[in-house]
Amino acid sequence: MNSRIYTAVFIFIFVILFLYYAVSSRENLAFNNLSPHVAYVGNEECSYCHQDIYNTYLRTGMGRSFYKPKNQPIIEDFLSNTHVFDSKSNLHYEIIKDGEDHYQLEYRQNDNGGRIHELKRKVDYIIGSGNNNRTYLTNVNGYIHEMPVTWYSEKSIWDLSPGYENINMRFNRPIVEECMHCHNDYNKFEKFSVNRFTEHIAEGISCERCHGPGQLHVEKHKTPNRESDKYNIDKTIVNPAHLSADLQMDVCRQCHLQGEISVFKAGKSSIDFRPGMKLNTIKTVFIEDKLPKGDFRIASHGGRISLSACFIESDGAMTCTTCHNPHEPVQERSREYFNNRCIDCHGPQTLSLLENHSINNDCVNCHMKQGATEDILHVNFTDHWIRKNINVLSDEENRSLRRQEEEVKLIDFFDEKDNANDIRKGIAYVKFYESRHSDPSYLIKAVLLLKHGLEKVPNHIEGNYNLGRAYQLQGKNMMSAASFNKAINLDPDHMWSLYQLGRLFIHDDAQKSLSYFSRAIKLNRENAKVWKEYGDALLLTDNIKEAKKAYKKSITIDPYFATVYNKIGELELYKNSDLESATMNFMKAIQYNPDHVFAMHNMANIAIIEKDFDMAENYSKRVIAYDPGFSASYGTLATVSLERGQNKEAKEFLHKLISLEPNNQQALSILKGLNN
Repeated sequence: MNSRIYTAVFIFIFVILFLYYAVSSRENLAFNNLSPHVAYVGNEECSYCHQDIYNTYLRTGMGRSFYKPKNQPIIEDFLSNTHVFDSKSNLHYEIIKDGEDHYQLEYRQNDNGGRIHELKRKVDYIIGSGNNNRTYLTNVNGYIHEMPVTWYSEKSIWDLSPGYENINMRFNRPIVEECMHCHNDYNKFEKFSVNRFTEHIAEGISCERCHGPGQLHVEKHKTPNRESDKYNIDKTIVNPAHLSADLQMDVCRQCHLQGEISVFKAGKSSIDFRPGMKLNTIKTVFIEDKLPKGDFRIASHGGRISLSACFIESDGAMTCTTCHNPHEPVQERSREYFNNRCIDCHGPQTLSLLENHSINNDCVNCHMKQGATEDILHVNFTDHWIRKNINVLSDEENRSLRRQEEEVKLIDFFDEKDNANDIRKGIAYVKFYESRHSDPSYLIKAVLLLKHGLEKVPNHIEGNYNLGRAYQLQGKNMMSAASFNKAINLDPDHMWSLYQLGRLFIHDDAQKSLSYFSRAIKLNRENAKVWKEYGDALLLTDNIKEAKKAYKKSITIDPYFATVYNKIGELELYKNSDLESATMNFMKAIQYNPDHVFAMHNMANIAIIEKDFDMAENYSKRVIAYDPGFSASYGTLATVSLERGQNKEAKEFLHKLISLEPNNQQALSILKGLNN
């Protein structure tokens, strides 16, 4: 073998060893700021040394993801077309700007055009950069809720917020911890709440979400006379470029992997993830088992790109940062820039072999088309599944898809095989049933998976709780109670199990129910729903004074809790005979929920007492319009008709009441008297 061959072989071996070392060292590089004891320092500290990067980052979608109305330029049109009508709920909305403040006004009209309901709520925060849309949030005592109307930038229109076209949640859709995590920085989330954030609420995703906590880095660089290490990697802060491809992707996937449902690992939450960690050590992301027309969502890039042949065949060389600089706004990059990223791999020689391809073609437009996202109407987004023959959806096609309630089969995106994977999938089906589609088949699947998983991991707290929840939703109360009790035996401070047990026993054993609610309240004294249920249990034990105190506490926490105002009104009306106080509380209940049938029925009863039969008729007809099966209102209308001497009409209402309540003796007796 001649010297040239020896030299070539040596160089080849050297290159292989170098690449192996480079990749393995990148894979195994340990950063010092992964420890949970290292503190976050905030963007301001980062800006001292990285001002240029910081300034461009603030213009990105991440830098403008969450803010107060006054802290970002106005892009909305507050002068024209500010009216939105939801035909399903028969509710109107008006968008109002008053100085720096924004408001959303909700109202309903009667047949004559008069307003029979009106509620005005202030915008406290805006979520979304405005590149695609802006959605608005309201804050009450730290409880953050979404508002019904969103600004859609691409079409310059106001319309119902995402998902509200199916179910109008009005001002009551909770912004849960995971929502806040992907749209904002780390915020202190109140344990055992659904959507309460305490102390200061941040504005925008910080540098540390991608680089990890900066305490060690700041301390190091503020140390006088420190030795320079410019030729070594600074392990006090994560630079994603020094991570393996999978770990790089996980930095982005913490928010840009939107599946159907995410389930956190035991004892973990969103704030436990730190760049440089594997995302699947924190949570499991469940996606559909097939990728039909849909599943293209506004935050699904991390999942969609993994389907691409480019990504798969790159063997780790391709990541999000291959095409994106997270410090610079995407909108400031030309289409040519992104096309060149394609040409970097698919060079002129490769393209020349393909029919109708050249370096002058628009790669992105053909292979990463923009289309309507499945989860948000009026928004076009780039589909990151790079492929041929793409058909994207229109808004109308998306509307049609949303109306098809096809069964969804969930699979684990990371394809994990540990002992608890069945438990997490079972939890996912429970969550899917509660939040997305109330098909009983999901509960059946959940129970089977949870039972099987708990055979392997019997001490899984959330597994036992969710099995109890699945049984509870199936109406199997005794089996439900057994699972909740198992969760409490494992964790005596599991508030949600205590709460659900209180609800289970409230009608059969009010005293036992009280004991569970009391324990739950000790764990979280700022949960309005627990105080409401506690008040209900007190009322069933005839402790009216303490029940009223519990209800008052509930509306102190949530001053828009319509059901509690109705409860207080019923106490005042039926226990204290205080018509004035009762009326005031019923009216508040109706103001905060214009479809609160019990409050409207109670107002009709007051009207009967006060001989205001027109008002009694009006409220009763409003109840029936919303709920034709609300039998008591037919009794009220029969009473009104009898008072007016309209016996024929009274008979019709009584017949309707009896058809709903065949054993209603009072109605049968009155009808018999009218027929004689």
